[in-house]
Amino acid sequence: MAMNYQFSSKISHFVPPKQWASMRVAKELEKTTGKKIIHFEKGDYQGPDFDTPNHILEATGKALEDGYVRYDPGPGLSELREAIAQEMTKRGRPTTDDEVIVTAGAKQSLKMSLLSFLEDGDEVIFPNPGYPPDEVWAKYARADIQHTPLSKPDWQFNVEELEKMITPKTKLIIINTPQRPNGHLVENPDEIAEVCLKHEHLMVITDEIFSHVVYDGKQHRTISAVPGMAERCIVIDTFSKTYAMTGWRIGWTVAPKPVIEKLSIFLQDSITNVAAFIQKAAFTAMTGPQDWVENKLMILQNKRDRMVSGLNSIPGIKCDTPSGAFYAFPDITGTGLTSQEFTDKLIKTAGVAVVAGTAFGSQGEGYVRVTYACSDEDIDEGIDGMRGANLKA
Repeated sequence: MAMNYQFSSKISHFVPPKQWASMRVAKELEKTTGKKIIHFEKGDYQGPDFDTPNHILEATGKALEDGYVRYDPGPGLSELREAIAQEMTKRGRPTTDDEVIVTAGAKQSLKMSLLSFLEDGDEVIFPNPGYPPDEVWAKYARADIQHTPLSKPDWQFNVEELEKMITPKTKLIIINTPQRPNGHLVENPDEIAEVCLKHEHLMVITDEIFSHVVYDGKQHRTISAVPGMAERCIVIDTFSKTYAMTGWRIGWTVAPKPVIEKLSIFLQDSITNVAAFIQKAAFTAMTGPQDWVENKLMILQNKRDRMVSGLNSIPGIKCDTPSGAFYAFPDITGTGLTSQEFTDKLIKTAGVAVVAGTAFGSQGEGYVRVTYACSDEDIDEGIDGMRGANLKA
């Protein structure tokens, strides 16, 4: 008799990540057909333009040689936490190292934060469109998820509508800026903060993983720097997007000391610690020369302009110019196709993978997400493929 596995009802909503659905299809097509796929669906750096800087690689090797390969339970290496505290202080949120924890990427920070605060029946407000993994752990905690639609076409929080959604059960609001999937900055953190400060126990999780990927001379702003918000905010960032360390799985969280103490226990009881040699590499990334980061930003801005121009040359597609991240979020309603129909047709007929906007919420219908952190050749080839794919209903 086949075993009938009695899985917890708490994981009944678990499905493969929605934002990676196109990547799974693309990988299978490459494997079974040998056909080249243009990967506009990956939320990662691709190609030699974005190799991890050599001084970070060298620091990793040295850390291994120096024996940073043992357990190091706790919130992270002291020198790294101090460097992160200095980074947050520069953003306008005065920070000490005991308000910092080093985590295995942003996802672990999000998971720990959500599970540390949410209980059955608590309410949490997510942006729509937003980042799918955030919702997985809120559902696991059996919280009630509310969605605040971001305004089109500029993808901003409507503060009046946000305030109407807050009830005595609302415990958390989630913000990410620069935003995923659309690349826009949240332009009104002061107004959002004003709403939050009216409610005694309301906390904000502010996801800032693209904090150093902002274009056109604009500046990233953290809501945690608004007066009164430091004690209300859990700030999440990573080394992934700033230093092309996506596969290294290292990020960080800044929050009031009582919150960090709880998260530190959570971390020690789950993964013990982020590998010490990776933390040493991250310290070198943060405190070493930043020329690569500045150069990468110029490269990405040129690629953004190349992608946006190309998308706007395709009948039925309109694309605005995002101010941050490495995503564009074109409007494809002019094709007459739904987001999923467009995505499916494009990969089958042109070998170009994108992500259906509906992977990020109902507000994503009529849009797709594309990544431009790839080679110029792939951008041009992908645009040509889209142009020739007859993307009409």
